Amino acid sequence: MSGVTAGVDDGSLRGRIERHVRELIETGAIAPGERLPTERELAERLGVSRVPIREAIRTLSTQGLVDVRGRQGMYVAVRDVEATVDELTSALLRQRIAFDELFAVRQLLEPASARWAAEHADAEAIATLRGLVERMERATHADPPDNDTVRWCDTELHLALAAASGNGLLRRVLASIQGLHSEHVADPRRFRGRAEGALEEHRRIVEAVAARDPQAAEAAMAEHLSHVGKADAWRIADARQGG
Repeated sequence: MSGVTAGVDDGSLRGRIERHVRELIETGAIAPGERLPTERELAERLGVSRVPIREAIRTLSTQGLVDVRGRQGMYVAVRDVEATVDELTSALLRQRIAFDELFAVRQLLEPASARWAAEHADAEAIATLRGLVERMERATHADPPDNDTVRWCDTELHLALAAASGNGLLRRVLASIQGLHSEHVADPRRFRGRAEGALEEHRRIVEAVAARDPQAAEAAMAEHLSHVGKADAWRIADARQGG
């Protein structure tokens, strides 16, 4: 089996793996309910290690496309009416929806997600959120900083908030939007220059949820997204200009 190519970041590998598995599902190469190739088989087919395979499968599982059944293996999820959300996501990816339009939807939905999480999160959900903040902190303060892990924690934390909201459809929609957003802003360097600020913003969101304070959670998320939107838009503009 080939290892991960030196200099290739895990984020881009995960994206390539996700696209490969999505293609298998969306083209009908593997039908709903059928078993997917094993981690080993995918790793050998794509020439990567099993670590990014696991991360990609976890994301696809969160999005409802893959059903992981422990030792039984990984299966294409039997899709229900919520599959229309995934179909919409695929259509938007093909059309390359504008970043500003996509982010505007996040700014509408994610403050509500944080507010509902503060109203509905149980002890296990709060522990998960705090664990992600702690992992983000370790990665931020590593020498050198582990930007790939910071980015992964950022995505997982937003998805965990949506899951804690108690609204399954919201979780699915936000999982799809997070995937789209990653297509626009895939550079692991995106946290450089504001890593400490991003960490503190996520901490405030989580502690507001833990305190069962919906208004504070909503406000903290809105403030975080405001900062993220400005930073990401600047980086995208800079990249288009060759900066």
